[in-house]
Amino acid sequence: MSAVVNQKAVKIMAYRNGDGYRNGQLIIASTIPMLLSLCTKRLELNKTACRLYNSKGTLILTMQDLVLCAVSDFYRKQKSEERDEKAHSVLGPDENTPVLSMKDNQAEEMNINPKSLMMTPDLNLVDDNLLTIILKIPVEVWVSSGEPFLPLDTLENAERQDKQNWLEKDKILADLDAMKHKMRQLQGRRMTKYKAASLVPTKSPLQPVVVEGGWTEETQEEMKLMEDIQHLEMHLSELQALQLKRSSPFSPKLLVKSNRDLYNQPATKRVWVYLNGNRPEQGAHAWGKTIAELLDSCTTQLKMPQPAKALYTPDSEPLQSWDEIERDMVVCVSTGPPFMSRKAIKHEMEVRALYARIRKQQGPEATNIIVVPTEKATEQVVL
Repeated sequence: MSAVVNQKAVKIMAYRNGDGYRNGQLIIASTIPMLLSLCTKRLELNKTACRLYNSKGTLILTMQDLVLCAVSDFYRKQKSEERDEKAHSVLGPDENTPVLSMKDNQAEEMNINPKSLMMTPDLNLVDDNLLTIILKIPVEVWVSSGEPFLPLDTLENAERQDKQNWLEKDKILADLDAMKHKMRQLQGRRMTKYKAASLVPTKSPLQPVVVEGGWTEETQEEMKLMEDIQHLEMHLSELQALQLKRSSPFSPKLLVKSNRDLYNQPATKRVWVYLNGNRPEQGAHAWGKTIAELLDSCTTQLKMPQPAKALYTPDSEPLQSWDEIERDMVVCVSTGPPFMSRKAIKHEMEVRALYARIRKQQGPEATNIIVVPTEKATEQVVL
């Protein structure tokens, strides 16, 4: 156990989860976060590595778990080697001493008890010298970015199945070519061997003449061959559909049928907006996913002193629902007043200018207009 405490760094041979023993990277680190960081960089993962697994799929959480996996792998290899040696009865170089006893002698020289190899791995019971030797060998781990552990034989089985499907497809294509060639030969022989067909009249208005006999009638061999061709073409289409469904060689969850569209139209819409009463050329682009977001964007993009509250088309039609707004359409923005065209704005400006001019020339009393009803109108009201 003291060797584990004093251990500064651990060697691992890191593989991608699902890649089996392909493209392993030797990584040395002293902490789990450092190992994960180096795995993300060295393995070029799309996402940050967050899980480590051993060959059995056991999750490794601490450095002690990593060392324990190394010891377990060492014991497992020793047991398998001992079983092989007992099964084959392999002798040593002197033809008298078995290999097992030779290894026992070597273990005694290193102060290692060979019987401890058959025991359940426990770091407190493992000799420090043996543990140092074990940790010199890189520990094989599989790195995951969050997905569950994929068995090591999954990729091999998938590749084997794909290879078998491709070989079967090639065989089917070759058989189809041979059958179609044979069909062309049979048809050519039939056309050159038989006489011309006879035209037989019928009483049916839809088909007054029927072609019978001669080279137009297919032989039994041709009909049977055509059935075989259709059967092979159907089997080929099923095999091609199966290959298309296998979007990932080791992820069966991705093979589930999905009703999603090929392309989802984004909800954000961009429009050209301008202030109420201004020209459309004096506007700017604004965008949003809802009416409220579009109004906020209009307030920001047009630098309005007051928040935008209403939207109109250039033809003075109010826009009240999001479905009425189309992409890249021209929209008039108002802070509350109703829609006003350019002509109405010009008329209002002329009225204000005339009002100011009269007050300046004739005084404030000139604009104090009091409307008094006529006597005739008053009498009509009293009646």
